[in-house]
Amino acid sequence: MRNIQKAVLLGGLVGLLAGCSVEGGDSTASREHVIVNGQPACDPALEAVGAVVFRFAEYDIEEFYCTATLIGPKVALTARHCVTGESGWHYDEYPGFENYVVFGKTYDAPKQEARIAGFLAAPAGPGGLLNDGGRDMAVLYLEDSPKKIKPVKLGLFQESMLGKQFRIAGFGRREDDTVGAKYEGKATARALSGEWYPLLFDNDYAAFDAWYWTDARLAEPSADEEAAWWAPGTYTLEAGYELLAGGLPNEAVSCYGDSGGPLLLGKEAKKMTTYGVSFAGEATYSTVCGLGGGYAVLNEEMLAWVQAAVLAAP
Repeated sequence: MRNIQKAVLLGGLVGLLAGCSVEGGDSTASREHVIVNGQPACDPALEAVGAVVFRFAEYDIEEFYCTATLIGPKVALTARHCVTGESGWHYDEYPGFENYVVFGKTYDAPKQEARIAGFLAAPAGPGGLLNDGGRDMAVLYLEDSPKKIKPVKLGLFQESMLGKQFRIAGFGRREDDTVGAKYEGKATARALSGEWYPLLFDNDYAAFDAWYWTDARLAEPSADEEAAWWAPGTYTLEAGYELLAGGLPNEAVSCYGDSGGPLLLGKEAKKMTTYGVSFAGEATYSTVCGLGGGYAVLNEEMLAWVQAAVLAAP
C-alpha cells in the first residue's frame, strides 16, 4: 500500500479559522513546526493563492478541493491530479458540476471568485514518486480575471537552490485537523533526486524502522512492506522534476488540500515568484504530514510548458 499521499479532496470539513493571529497550541508538533503547523496567511503578497472548490447546485453541495495560484490574468497553476483521474472532475458526467478558484482567507467566505472554464494538464513522465512522473502540474483557465490581485511570476528552479528556504501556502489540513483556511509557512528545499524514505530519515534506517512500526499512518505493518518502502526504486524522486521540501525543525509541511499550492520566493506581490507546486505529503500519526512534502518544480522543461499553456489561454 503506497504511503505517499496526494493532497486531494477532504470530506467533512471542520473548524475553519478565519483570523490572522498565530494559533497557539499545546502539542509538541505545534511547537516544533511552524500549512501543517503554519500560520494564517494574511500577507497581501499572498493574495494570488486561492482555493479550488466545486459546486453542485442541484444538491446544494460546495466542497474545498485543492490550492491554486494565479499566474496570469485568467490563468492559475495547480497540480495535475487535482483535475484528472479519480480525484479530478468530469464535466460530461455531471452537467451541473462547476468549479471555481476562490480568493480570500477561507474557501467558504471568499473576497472574490472566478469560475474555471477549462484546464490543460501536463503530460506524464517516465516515472517518479507518483509513478507517472514528476510532472504533476496543470493550468486552470478562468472565465473572469480576479480584480486587484497581481499574478505571481514563474521562476526557473535550479539545483543551486537546494538548501534555500521557500514560502509555501495552501488551504489544506493542519495538525489540528482544520482545513479550508489559507495558511503559510517556510520550507527548505532538501533534495531534487534520491530515494524518498532514506532522504526523509537521513539514511538512518533505525529511525525509519521505529517510525514505520509506531507512527507510519498508512502502513500495513509487515517486514516485506517495510523493506519495499526503503528499497531503491519503490519511492524515488524523479531527478530534476520532483523536490523534497519542508519538514525540518521549525518548518512547515504541505498536507491534504495543499496540492497545487506554490513554492514561493518574494516579500512583495510584484516580486512574488513560484518555482513549483505541492503534490504529496508524508502522513504520520503524530504530526499528520510532518516529515516532508513533495513538489513538482519548474525546471526548464516544465517552465516552458507552463509558459506555453499560459499563452494558449482562451
